[in-house]
Amino acid sequence: MEFDRLEQAWRSEANTPGVELRTILKEQLMETLKTRRRTELLLAGIPIAALTLFTVVALAAVLRSQTGAGWPGIAMLGVCWVVAGGVMLRCFRRRRDTGAPLRDTVAALLAANRAARKNFQLFWIMLPVFMFPLAMAIQKLIEDGRMNTSAGWQAGLVCGVALAASTGWNTLRYFLVMKPEQRRLERLLAEYGE
Repeated sequence: MEFDRLEQAWRSEANTPGVELRTILKEQLMETLKTRRRTELLLAGIPIAALTLFTVVALAAVLRSQTGAGWPGIAMLGVCWVVAGGVMLRCFRRRRDTGAPLRDTVAALLAANRAARKNFQLFWIMLPVFMFPLAMAIQKLIEDGRMNTSAGWQAGLVCGVALAASTGWNTLRYFLVMKPEQRRLERLLAEYGE
């Protein structure tokens, strides 16, 4: 194959979009990015809203209790708030503007992918930290007589199944979505830099 002829054909007028078509493609790209950002914010808002509701309910239960029961639940929610705060701070970091919008967009997508992968690693780190207050909360409920041993085992089983399902989902997403996307974006960024 003659690479000179291939390069000429690649750079020819027929293979280069006009100004109008480039403008349309840029608008479509920006609309896709806006839609993606709105979806990410909505998906981030759902757990924050649920966490807020659970925190209000737990605090109300602790304040109503004469003995101060319910503190393991507050500790467990505190761990969740620390993780949620770290994730949100990472999402709102500012990106550099190099003057090349397409390269900056690919770099921002790669940074978002990197943040999602770090969130996955944080998930694995916090999983055992979360399980300890959960076990303490179930044990405290059994000791206080608000839950019998059978119900405690059932609660542990339900929470264990939920954690296992979440772990499985996040692991599949990491290896089937995030890692291939990382490789693709790194390849695009390397090609753009050449």
